[in-house]
Amino acid sequence: MDVKRDVVIIGAGPSGLAAAHEAASHGASVSVFERLDIVGGLARTIGFEGNRFDIGPHRFFTKNREVRDLFVGLVGEEAVRVSRLTRILNNGRYFDYPLTPLNALLGVGPASAIAITASYAAARLRAASASVPIRSFEDWIVDRFGRRLFETFFKGYTEKIWGIPCSEISADWAAQRIKGLSLPSALRNAIFKDRRGEIKTLVDEFIYPRLGAGQTYAIFKETVESLGGEVTTKAQVSRLRYEGNRVVAAEIEGESGPFEVDGHFFLVSAPITDLVEMFDPEAPEAVRRASRALRYRVHIGVNLVIDGRPFPDNWIYVHSPDVALARIANYRNFSSDMAANDRLSPLTVEYFAFPGDELSKASDKAMVARAVNELCRLKLIAREQVKGSFVVRSEKAYPLVEIGHQDHVATIKAWLDQFENLLPIGRAGMFKYNNQDHAMATGLLAARTALGLRRFDPWRVNIDAEYHESGPAA
Repeated sequence: MDVKRDVVIIGAGPSGLAAAHEAASHGASVSVFERLDIVGGLARTIGFEGNRFDIGPHRFFTKNREVRDLFVGLVGEEAVRVSRLTRILNNGRYFDYPLTPLNALLGVGPASAIAITASYAAARLRAASASVPIRSFEDWIVDRFGRRLFETFFKGYTEKIWGIPCSEISADWAAQRIKGLSLPSALRNAIFKDRRGEIKTLVDEFIYPRLGAGQTYAIFKETVESLGGEVTTKAQVSRLRYEGNRVVAAEIEGESGPFEVDGHFFLVSAPITDLVEMFDPEAPEAVRRASRALRYRVHIGVNLVIDGRPFPDNWIYVHSPDVALARIANYRNFSSDMAANDRLSPLTVEYFAFPGDELSKASDKAMVARAVNELCRLKLIAREQVKGSFVVRSEKAYPLVEIGHQDHVATIKAWLDQFENLLPIGRAGMFKYNNQDHAMATGLLAARTALGLRRFDPWRVNIDAEYHESGPAA
């Protein structure tokens, strides 16, 4: 089968479906190809015995009015407002998340509270008296919060997620994820609750689709198809053929065999490392070498059906060093319709791994046993409460933002920029640790470029805070 399309989109996650919706809304012929059997990417929702599970907790919050209007307009009455309750569990004690100074200082005890305060004062004096180089995540946090608070509340959890020392994680990630937050600003927020200059990290309410994050993308799919677009699942793109500075066709392995799609413009949300390997002729050796230097973290979601309601939080960050799990979500606390009945709670217990390490090689049965044992050790559940389980593994879920990754991405981007009809989009496609709203914004901008409305730069999304958090996406 040979097909000709105005816009060919690889990947049906937030960025790919936002791009498809934008292009189809302008009358373009659009085809989306997704390797999985369901849309939504890392924001998909999976049903199990009448319960519904996301791939880890997802909240929708954005200061981008256009993206918000698109989300709300599509989800409509299926959207519910959720009061956010998230806490940190650290050595048997619960702390507010985001951290509030009073809660943190009282929770750690008088001696540690004095040490945290003194450490913070020393960091501020050091910053005022000399220029402190900020290269790593550790540098960034210590500069703003002091070393003692960093070691108490940031170091252990961050290293669970990323699998490398905080001194090797890029400072860019901290600046991106904790915009504008410092100990004084957290204190002002706790005392005055001033929403006029609300810091994104402190948001305490979010919008959520009644039937899970994936409901958003199921609606996107239906809307794109109603506008004449095509969304094909179980379709793996194997090759991108190019001639000169134009991509001319995608070769795809579908359920009924291989086929080829010609396109005027190609948007790719597949991992950028996969994209580099798709090219025919192959990419230059320097580009392939840069691609091989980039790493992703594997996300392992152990999904459990629990009898009862083990905690009131949407999710809990588990800093406790005696367990490997990093985060636990209870989807009943997002929407009651996520549970099969009033007695049950669908939980996801999250682990992070590198390909080939102990966790990634463990069987599903072993991962379920580990999750249940660790939840029992944390006194969150009793073993007899577990009524069902399954495991979902996402191989390239978190782009590893280690120091130096920017250089490798820049090498790849410089080569990709030569193509006049190709743009990578989304988290994995652009190797950026971003949220749903950022991913959707990259799709909108890329689609407008594909349509020839103007040349937009999706790479700017999630770099300039004002660009992606305030006003329209373009």
